[in-house]
Amino acid sequence: MTLADEARATVLALRRAVPQRAGIAVRTMTCVALPLAIGVAAGHPQSGATASFGGLASLYVPQSPYRYRARVVAAVGAGLAIAVLIGAVAGRWTPVAATVTALAAGIASFVCQAAELPPPRELMLIMALLAATAVPAGLDGAAQRAGLAAVGAVFAWLVTMSPALSRRRRSLPERRAVVAALAAVAGLLDTVGTDQVPAARHAAVESVRRARTTVAQGDVPPGDPLARAVIAAEALLEGALHIEVEASGRLRPDWAIAIRALIPAVTGGQIPATPLCGSGPPPTPLRGSGPPPTPLRGSGPPPTPLRGSGPPPAAIPLVRAIEDARADLSGDEPVLAERAALGGRPGLVPQIAAALRRHSVVLPSAARIGIAVGLGVAIGRALGLGHAYWIGLTAAAVLQASNLMITRRRVVHRLAGTVIGVGLAFAILGWHPPIWLVVIVVAVFQGLVELVIATNYGVAVAGVTVLALLLYHVAAPGQEAIAVTIGSRLADTAIGAVLALVLRRLLWPRATLRRLPGVQALTLQATSRVLAQAWAQQPEPQLLADRRRALQGALAVLRAVHADAAADTGLSSRSTDTAWPVSAGIEELARLALSWPAYRPRPQPAQAAQLRHHLEELASAITEARPPGTTIPALPGQPLTAAATAALTSAVMDAERPRQPADPSLRR
Repeated sequence: MTLADEARATVLALRRAVPQRAGIAVRTMTCVALPLAIGVAAGHPQSGATASFGGLASLYVPQSPYRYRARVVAAVGAGLAIAVLIGAVAGRWTPVAATVTALAAGIASFVCQAAELPPPRELMLIMALLAATAVPAGLDGAAQRAGLAAVGAVFAWLVTMSPALSRRRRSLPERRAVVAALAAVAGLLDTVGTDQVPAARHAAVESVRRARTTVAQGDVPPGDPLARAVIAAEALLEGALHIEVEASGRLRPDWAIAIRALIPAVTGGQIPATPLCGSGPPPTPLRGSGPPPTPLRGSGPPPTPLRGSGPPPAAIPLVRAIEDARADLSGDEPVLAERAALGGRPGLVPQIAAALRRHSVVLPSAARIGIAVGLGVAIGRALGLGHAYWIGLTAAAVLQASNLMITRRRVVHRLAGTVIGVGLAFAILGWHPPIWLVVIVVAVFQGLVELVIATNYGVAVAGVTVLALLLYHVAAPGQEAIAVTIGSRLADTAIGAVLALVLRRLLWPRATLRRLPGVQALTLQATSRVLAQAWAQQPEPQLLADRRRALQGALAVLRAVHADAAADTGLSSRSTDTAWPVSAGIEELARLALSWPAYRPRPQPAQAAQLRHHLEELASAITEARPPGTTIPALPGQPLTAAATAALTSAVMDAERPRQPADPSLRR
C-alpha cells in the first residue's frame, strides 16, 4: 500500500468513525481540558495539569455498557491517583524510581491485559506514574497531588456516565453489539460458496461472542429482550454455520435478508411483514436438499411443516431459528425461553487466574513492559535527560503491540508521528501564545486524538505528542526553552523506540510460539467436549450451549496466538508455517462441532467415545511434541467429521516429523 493509499484509507475510516466517536471526543475533551482550565484560571496551572491526569480515565471503554463502564472508569481513576502518589514519592532516588516504576508498570499491564481492557490499556496509568516521578515530592505533597488526580477522575466518571441519564441511550451499547452480531451472521450467509467465507465465519463467531459479552457486562436480566436477542443470534449462528457446511454453492440472498430484517426489532422498530423467503431464483442446492425453503412466520401464508415436504434437512436449524427469533423479537410468546441462559460475566479473579496459566502470553508481555519502563527511567536519568520519563513511556507504548511485526510498524509510526507532532507543537508555542489559548488547543487536540486513535496509530501519536508538549508548557511555563523541550522529546522518543525493539528481541522473543501448542490443545479439548455433549443420547441444552460458548472463546484465542506466533518468527506465508495445518485442522473440526444439528443421527456411544479418546490423544501429542499414539476411529455416517479428524491427525504427525531426530544410519 502506497502512502497515498494509506492516506485515503485513513480519511475514509475517519469519516466512518466520526459519527460514532464525536460524542466520545467531546466528553474526553471536557474531562481533560476543564480541570486544566480551572487550574490556570485559579493561578495554579500545575494543579490543573495534575487533575487532568485523573480525567484520562474517561478514555477507557467509552462504548461499553454503562454498568461495566462505571466499574472500569472508577477503577482506572483510582489507579491513576495511586500512580501519581507512587510516582511522586519514589521519584527522588533513581534506583528506587526505576525499581518502583518497573513493578508498578508491570502489575498495571498484567491486570489490564488479564481484564481484557481495550486500548489505551495500561498506557495512561504508566504515563501518570512516570510524569509524577519527574516532579518528586514528600508524602504530604504526593498525597495532595494524588487527591487532585482523584478529583479529576471523579469528574471524568460523572461526565462519562452522563449519557446514561437518557433512558433511550441507556442500553445503546448493548443494542449496537446485538445489531452487529445479526449483521455479521447475515454477512456469513452472503459469502457462502465464495473464498470470503473463512473471514466472514470468523467475523460472525466473534461478533456473536462480543454481543454475548457486552450484554453480560451490562448485567441485562435473563428475560430482557436484549438477552433474548443474543440467544436468538446464537441460534442463528448455529444454523448459518450448518448451512455453510452443507452448501454446495452460493445461497440466494433471502437467507441474509431474513436475518437483517430482525435488526429493527433490536433497535426499537418493527420486523417487516413482507415475504423474505420463497421469492427470487431457486436456491443453490444443499447436500441432501429437497424443496426450497418456505416463507417465514408472519411473512405470508402459514409455513410448510419443517419436516417432510418442507425445507431441506440442512436448512431446518436456520429456518427454525429465524422463525423463533421473529416470534420472540416481535413481542409474541417468548419461544426462546427454553433455550440455554446466557450466564454471567467472568469476574476479575478468574481472569487473573487464567492469565497466570502457563499457556497464557499475558505474563511475559506484562513483564517485558515493566522492565522497559524501569530501564527507561534508569537510562534517562543516567544520561542526564530532563524528561527521562518519555523514554519509558515510548517503550511501553511500542511494546503494547502483540507481535514483533506490529512492534516494528509501531516504531515507524511512533517516530514519524513524534516528528510531525513536535513540528506542530513548535508552530503553536514558538510565538509564545497566551496560556488560555494553549488550553483551548489542548482541548481541540484531545478531541482529535480520540477521533483518530482507532483509525491510524501514527496520526494519533502526532496528536498525543502535541498534547504532551502543550501540557508540559502549561504546567511549567518558562522553565525551559521551547526548542530544548522539543529536542528532548525527539531524543527520548528515539531512545525509547530503540529500547523497545531491543527488549522485544531479547526478552522472551518466542514466548508466543512456545505457548501455541498449549493453546491448540486447549481448543481441541474444547471441541471434543462440544462433540461429546452434542452426540450424547440425551444432550443437556444448557451444558451444550456453555461448551459451545467456551469453544468460541478458545477459537478467538487460538487465532490471535497463532497470528502473533507466526509474526514473531518472521513467517511471511502459511505455506512455510508448519503449525498452520494443525491450527486449520482444529478450526475445521471446531466449525463442525459448533454447527452440529439436533436433527442429525448421532454416532453410537462407543464410536463417540473412541473419537473423544483420539482427540484427547491428539491434544497430548501436540503439547508433548510427539506423534499420536492412537489411530483414527471409524465414524460411519459422519463423513465430514471423519475427514476433518483424518486431516488433523495427518497435520499433527507432519508437524512433529521434523522435530524427530534423524535416523543414525543416515548420518555420515
